[in-house]
Amino acid sequence: MTVNGSFESTRTRNLLYTDPQLSISTSADGSVRLIGQIDLTNGDAIAGALNKAWTKADAQAVDVAELKFIDLYGLRALAVLSDSPVGHPIRLDNVRPALRKLLLLLDWPAFTMA
Repeated sequence: MTVNGSFESTRTRNLLYTDPQLSISTSADGSVRLIGQIDLTNGDAIAGALNKAWTKADAQAVDVAELKFIDLYGLRALAVLSDSPVGHPIRLDNVRPALRKLLLLLDWPAFTMA
């Protein structure tokens, strides 16, 4: 099934976090999906919620196909996950061209893109 232009898999997802701008869900394989917007107003809350998801040993990647907006504060909230607890770059899946360009310009070692 196609939802907002992205492929919705058959994997079961659990809601990890939601606010008026963003929802975060996780799947059994440890992947995380971000839907909406991340900015200064919700960056800290999102970092806390994602930190809980990444403490699991099976944490894999962040699907950003339905991420409509992210500012530098939001990127920082994601980047801190690469330091603790995982200790390696965060893999971003389904990166839109504008975000890909920004990440390439920043050359931030906290992220890899699939």
